[in-house]
Amino acid sequence: MVDIWIEVLDKNSGKHYYYNKTTKETTWTKPDNFDPEISAKYAKKRKKKKTEAAAAAASESTSPKAVAKSESTDSLVGGGGDGEGAAAATSKKKKKKRVKKQIPGTDWYESVDPNSGKPYYFNKLTKETRWDRPQEATEALEEEAIRQEQEAARQRTMRKSVSGGDVGTMKRQRTGTVSPDGEWEQVIDPTSTKEKKTYWVNRTTKAVAWNLPGSARVAKGVETSAANVAANLASLDIRSGDRGKSIAEPKKKPVTIKKKEIERPSDRMMKLKQALHDRTQQEEDDDDDDGLGGFEFRFAKHRHGWINRTLRIGSTFDEDKLLSFKKSQIKKALLKMNREMDAQAVQSFKNIMSYMGDRKSSKSEIEHVTKLLRSAMTSPAGLRDEIYLQLCKQTRKNPRVESTVKGWELILSCLATFPPSKALKKFLISYFEENRNNKENDERIVSMAEDALVRLDKIVSLGQRKAVPSPAELDCIKTLKPVPIRVQLLDNSFKTLQVDSYTFVQDVEGMLYSKLNLTLTSPFALYETSNVANVERILEAKERVLDVMALWESPSLQAVEGVGVEEKQDLSLYTKGKRKDIDPAEAVAAKKARYCKFLFKAKLVLKTSVPEVMTDPEAINLLYIQAVHDVVTQRYPVKDKDITVLAALQLQATYGDFQSESHVVGWLSARLHEYMPVRLLEDKKGQKNNKLVQDWEQKILAKYSRISGFTSLEAKINYLDFVQEFDYYGAFWWLAEQRQFKDYPSPLLLGVTSDAVILMHKQKRTMLESYPYTDIVTWGNSDERFIVVVGNIVQQRKLIFKTTEGKTINSLIHDYVKFKIKNKVAGVRT
Repeated sequence: MVDIWIEVLDKNSGKHYYYNKTTKETTWTKPDNFDPEISAKYAKKRKKKKTEAAAAAASESTSPKAVAKSESTDSLVGGGGDGEGAAAATSKKKKKKRVKKQIPGTDWYESVDPNSGKPYYFNKLTKETRWDRPQEATEALEEEAIRQEQEAARQRTMRKSVSGGDVGTMKRQRTGTVSPDGEWEQVIDPTSTKEKKTYWVNRTTKAVAWNLPGSARVAKGVETSAANVAANLASLDIRSGDRGKSIAEPKKKPVTIKKKEIERPSDRMMKLKQALHDRTQQEEDDDDDDGLGGFEFRFAKHRHGWINRTLRIGSTFDEDKLLSFKKSQIKKALLKMNREMDAQAVQSFKNIMSYMGDRKSSKSEIEHVTKLLRSAMTSPAGLRDEIYLQLCKQTRKNPRVESTVKGWELILSCLATFPPSKALKKFLISYFEENRNNKENDERIVSMAEDALVRLDKIVSLGQRKAVPSPAELDCIKTLKPVPIRVQLLDNSFKTLQVDSYTFVQDVEGMLYSKLNLTLTSPFALYETSNVANVERILEAKERVLDVMALWESPSLQAVEGVGVEEKQDLSLYTKGKRKDIDPAEAVAAKKARYCKFLFKAKLVLKTSVPEVMTDPEAINLLYIQAVHDVVTQRYPVKDKDITVLAALQLQATYGDFQSESHVVGWLSARLHEYMPVRLLEDKKGQKNNKLVQDWEQKILAKYSRISGFTSLEAKINYLDFVQEFDYYGAFWWLAEQRQFKDYPSPLLLGVTSDAVILMHKQKRTMLESYPYTDIVTWGNSDERFIVVVGNIVQQRKLIFKTTEGKTINSLIHDYVKFKIKNKVAGVRT
């Protein structure tokens, strides 16, 4: 008897399975004796029958409820008619069979409405009809799909065991049972564990089946009588669950059906996911033998030649060849898990080849490396591992030393930017150690491999950067040197420090504490500052210093939002031109504001009454420098009559006692802007007025002549004692919008000092409100708001300000209050 296999589409999974018209057997795996022409012939007949059936049912009702009503008395495969049943009553010829497919494990049936062609669902128990698929049915179909996939995986496993695909692990274990016709033998399933399952293998065609085909159950030359069939089946070890049945099948014993335990949908889904994972893992183990020897990765299958790749024929590259230098472009990702990102993987390989000089390009090296790093930082983790493996590939067995060195430069640049996965880390350590210990390698490669081992531990521990390294950092990485940075002080002096890709802001602050011999460290912090006066930002302790520098070179990524006395303001207020009270000069300055340098100064401007301040001369000096800078740059208002006193104290701290022979009119005029605000020396047009310069110089020198006997430190303390009496002393300002004060402008300036939270008029520079910390009940912030509650136990008021700097304001107030509480506990009045 000839086996006729027909290819059928499964509507649920969208995959094709194969149905044996002779034995009624079904399988997901394409049989060896499958004939496409015969299958197409039967498929054409089936399509023709369906078309005729659809035409005959054109007059039937479109209501699923009516259809279900007419079908409720039918069998699983029954007839259909119109909504009233008239057609079925008048003519049996017009009555057409409608297939109702039961969803396994449920009382739901799926059928198709002939007019609309849409599926609907009918519950035979509750008589419920609905268009959308019930949740119970969906879960049941998912279980069935997973079962079928597992069945397909087991079929492939059986085929491998038959063909000897997994030598040493899946050898055929025969039971000794042979079919009556001698063509089939019974074999134990090697994947079964507790209960050993068996299947049948055709000795000639190598076809496999769980149940013995019907044609094999009769010995050759023997008539197929009922007695013979029964005798043959009695000699076979056929389980009750086999799909093949005969007319003489033994009677089954009564089975007691236990009540099924109620299972929660979440538990069922967890089981489904676990089953799907097990099935996927089994398929990977079966289908892909290419691994990263000893490591948890699998390569995609690469073949040589377009025809081999298209038809998937010919031998595949082994691991050694996949991880060796290639002078031409790859066609797809190296790792199997990255096949969905073939385009990105190929583009990354192009950038690598171009940077290493193995591919012609009109772009510069810096463009290729920044493009490669930016792509990796914005892509899934799989692509990052792909890039690391591509670099290992192009630096291994590379015939050109210079090209190899360039590849190692890229490896170090990647290690400065993003980490590999922990699984790939083991492989990279092995690869770096191999190149470090290889005496035949160029000295530069050995040094870079040594540096790569150090960088690998750091980047895996700290994680990915926030910005692509700057060109200056990339140049230092290539030469294995630290990156020099300059930190400016407010007296225009600076300190030079050496940092690397993994240095945090808190590390730089520690270096500065040591260089400046500071013992009182908590009030001081590192800032980034702009080319516009007083536009600055306190850097967070866990920010990477070189990330900050990298953003300076990307203006579009900067967040400078202010000019003038405001530390940070909303740049949109200036650039959009929607407000009439904005100074045009400030608007121009705001557009030009860009962060460009580091600044070290106090964030907590403490007063000289604090004992810790008076015991640290370096802290006094830094606070003094900051006070002078704030007065000269008009960070907060200073009365004209106070200018001469402050300038005289500044001269005393710098030059000592007044000398009548040398300190004469004209001696200070060229440097007068270092001691007082420039606006007091200019006329209404903003031009320097010599008469004003001369008048101010005479006043300052006269005051200076009356100050004597102070040391430099004493003069600085007197300067601080004088300015700390100002309401705005040590204030940091932010632009904030408000709606609660009808008589106050919006936006206004919100300031934080060592004693209070202050509200100031933006244009007039006059105080609007002041809330001492003793009157503040609580405070907090969100992403776009700062909230402070003022008052006492009896009466309180919540003030809400719109600003993006709420986190910084919150932190600053917290530090001030914490410092005050600490000193209060110690019995010191701050």
